Amino acid sequence: MTEELNLEQEVEKDFLKEITLVNSAGAERTITAPKVIPGRVYRKAISLGYKERKLTYKNDGKGKYELDEEGNFIPERFTEEKELELLNIYEEFIVEYFNNQFTVEDLQDGLDARVYQETLLHAYHSALGNRTVPVKK
Repeated sequence: MTEELNLEQEVEKDFLKEITLVNSAGAERTITAPKVIPGRVYRKAISLGYKERKLTYKNDGKGKYELDEEGNFIPERFTEEKELELLNIYEEFIVEYFNNQFTVEDLQDGLDARVYQETLLHAYHSALGNRTVPVKK
């Protein structure tokens, strides 16, 4: 009998350092994050987390959340308006993360939809000091 080895390799991860936007003519533009992400961006990330929670879970609008029998937050019913509001917050955040080197419109038109959500989340987690972007070797 042969033993199977679980060879899950640990993937090295880093902070979000660049994104590539493509214009309507197909030209690529790589935007590099500033060497230092200002502390104000960290503060905005904390605020973003609270705004997301407020939109995602049932609450009274003043910070008190409804809990189920097990003490878990009760999810809010998502609507298109709420989802787009949250998306707007993330889009504005990533523009600030990259020090306003592009606009929200540039992002919406130029970032590949297949990596859109992932990229927004990488910016958020990177600002909080969490390495989430797999390092290319």
